Amino acid sequence: MSVEILSTAIDLDLYGGQEKVLMDIHEGIKNEYNAKVLGFIKYDKLHPKYKISKSEYIRLKNPLHLNNKIIIVHGRNAMTILMILKRVFFLNTRFLYVHHNVYNSLKRVSFFPDNIISISGKVTENLINYFGLKKRNIQLIYNGIKQATAADVTVTTTKKDKIKIVYAARVNGVKRQLEIVERLGNKLSPKIEIHFAGTGPDYEKLKDKCSHTNNFFALGFVDNTNELIANSDYLMLYSKQEGLPISLIEGTLYGKPLLVNDVGGNAEIGIPGVNGILLNNDWDDLANTLNSLVDIPEDEYLRMGKNSRKRYEAMFTYDKMIADYINKIKQISAN
Repeated sequence: MSVEILSTAIDLDLYGGQEKVLMDIHEGIKNEYNAKVLGFIKYDKLHPKYKISKSEYIRLKNPLHLNNKIIIVHGRNAMTILMILKRVFFLNTRFLYVHHNVYNSLKRVSFFPDNIISISGKVTENLINYFGLKKRNIQLIYNGIKQATAADVTVTTTKKDKIKIVYAARVNGVKRQLEIVERLGNKLSPKIEIHFAGTGPDYEKLKDKCSHTNNFFALGFVDNTNELIANSDYLMLYSKQEGLPISLIEGTLYGKPLLVNDVGGNAEIGIPGVNGILLNNDWDDLANTLNSLVDIPEDEYLRMGKNSRKRYEAMFTYDKMIADYINKIKQISAN
């Protein structure tokens, strides 16, 4: 009898990194298993970018439908709900929980199964040190993305009038786009451009603030982020909280140096001095670091870019991620 795998998250109506990872894993395992996507919303509310067919989507209505399944759960909120349902209805359900972020709240109302995937070293530390979970129950599997062809990996030059930095993330307080524009206004060189890709609750405010500057651009939802990243010079994140950002991994895929603060797994993707530049938590220092990009020698820039691509090939490939998840599912199935 084949194992049925359900992959689930709460916010499948939104287009975000956690949900993209869910769909990437689902696509990678469905040739090996009877795999479907489990959701909490109506089918017509799913974000169209995920391209989930009606035949592979199950909306959770009856908790008994969870029985005798292996469920890959993305998101602490979904995990808590499903753990409660398992206990209340005495379900024979096995969970594989994927912890995507570093949290410092709701410890007492967070419930975890025995099989846990951490997506970064900092996330693992959070599970052990904050939530008090046992290390033996946690396996580190880095997020992976599909290969780009050699022709797609462009080599840019620092000898240009403008330096284009892409900041791809949901626009909200955690990602700090508005704060960046407000704090760095009139402090950046006219050669520095930061292009914010993404939408979210703060997008309209961001769009308005960017329209009054020469350094910042609010692009909104970008359908082809690969092209945007390929034509950029740097990828940047300066969030308050992170797990393992897909946008930075996309930067390594295209051989781009990364501008990161030491939050979550940022510095595990962009290693300062290797393929990344560390951004300190000081606004004047941040402005100075960004302005200094115009003086980076071309050979240094190219070295960081090549190291980024090497880091992708060593750690963040799609095939490696899928193989690791299949091996974990086999392990759970055998128990």
